[in-house]
Amino acid sequence: MIESWEMIRHVAEVLGMIFLPILGWMLFTLNNHSKKIILLEERVNETITTRLSNLEERMDDVNKKVDENHALINDIAMNVNSCKMVLDDRDQKLDSILEQVKKMSEK
Repeated sequence: MIESWEMIRHVAEVLGMIFLPILGWMLFTLNNHSKKIILLEERVNETITTRLSNLEERMDDVNKKVDENHALINDIAMNVNSCKMVLDDRDQKLDSILEQVKKMSEK
């Protein structure tokens, strides 16, 4: 019985001499990789944030231009309508003058 406990102890010592350094190295490597992954994630987040802010600025510029164009189109439409009204008034005046001239010529 004592020999079996000694055998188990020797096996445990051998395993400890082999696997503990490997386990320590694995944990150290895992820790270093996790630090690198965190740094990489921060860089990616910064890049994404920068690109999104650039896109937002561009979209703001596009929206401003669209609003300006919409205002210009409304102004042009109002000017066209006012020109149409003026032309209609002139047509009516010319028609009335022509009628008066025809009446005068008939007399």
